[in-house]
Amino acid sequence: MSEEDIRGRILDAAEECFLEIGLSARIHRLIAERAAVSRPTVYKHVGDQQAILDALLHREVGRFLDIARPLLERPGPVREQLAEIVAFSVTYARRHPLLRKMLLEQPEVVLPRFTVDAGPLMRLAVDATAPALRRAFARAGAAEIRIDVVIEWGVRLILSLITTPSLTADLDDPVELRRYIDTLMRIGLIPLS
Repeated sequence: MSEEDIRGRILDAAEECFLEIGLSARIHRLIAERAAVSRPTVYKHVGDQQAILDALLHREVGRFLDIARPLLERPGPVREQLAEIVAFSVTYARRHPLLRKMLLEQPEVVLPRFTVDAGPLMRLAVDATAPALRRAFARAGAAEIRIDVVIEWGVRLILSLITTPSLTADLDDPVELRRYIDTLMRIGLIPLS
């Protein structure tokens, strides 16, 4: 079995354990049992609780980006693409079982990765989506726009919509969410002078 296979089994087991019991002092033992490896193997291939959570987050963001990438490649107005990506991202995340459980039961574990420690998540999003967005902006004749800033803005918006409630819309309803995002996207079109 390859190193990648062992790591994958460990992360699969970790996700199952977190879904069942959340974080606990005995999580490594439970993960090792479920993955059919030793506790030292869990530490060797993934690390401590923090490293396991980071590895799960990284894996899930990678899976999400693989699913979302075709939305970025779809032809059409850039504003529509951005709104669609934001709506899709928020819906996907708000329905993700592990993320929902962690946000409800142990927000102090997840929220730093979405706020003060969000740099790696933003970097992953920029690296994964910049080529497609650069092509979309070039097709729209807006190649001078800084794509990294657009992606960072999008990630900030997505993280906010995932982690905070709205006073004006049910963000769990895809139709209301999309209306909400469309309103936000139109703010930049309002003449301010």
